[in-house]
Amino acid sequence: MKIMKTANTSIKRIAAFGALVLALVFTAGTANANGEKVKDANRIPVDVRYVGSINQQPVLEVAYDNPAGEAMNITLRDLDGNVLYTGSFTDKKIAKRFQFDNQGSDDIKIKLTVSQGKKSQTEIFQINRNSQVIEQVVVAKL
Repeated sequence: MKIMKTANTSIKRIAAFGALVLALVFTAGTANANGEKVKDANRIPVDVRYVGSINQQPVLEVAYDNPAGEAMNITLRDLDGNVLYTGSFTDKKIAKRFQFDNQGSDDIKIKLTVSQGKKSQTEIFQINRNSQVIEQVVVAKL
């Protein structure tokens, strides 16, 4: 009889532990498929990307889809607060390119502020320049 009680107690403990594990697994945060980001209602979806260089000066493109044609403001500043660019747009598709003077080897840090209606967001970007020189020598028998 004592063996039955011990067996029942062991089964109950295992079942309780299993239920706890299942509860933790099913209530844990879920990941979005394909690495999709969770959209924030106050976030303005602006795309900033490197598009090349002109005279060894980097060019970035700031792009935004504005299907409603709402007024949108873009401001670029350096980290000291100096305004590098400011513009207002109502286009449905906005793509603006910016060339940055980077004659030295220092990294460039810019602050991008985008506002639309009551929404406003500021992001800081750093532009790094790395140069690599590859010398390839081939010796061929003639």
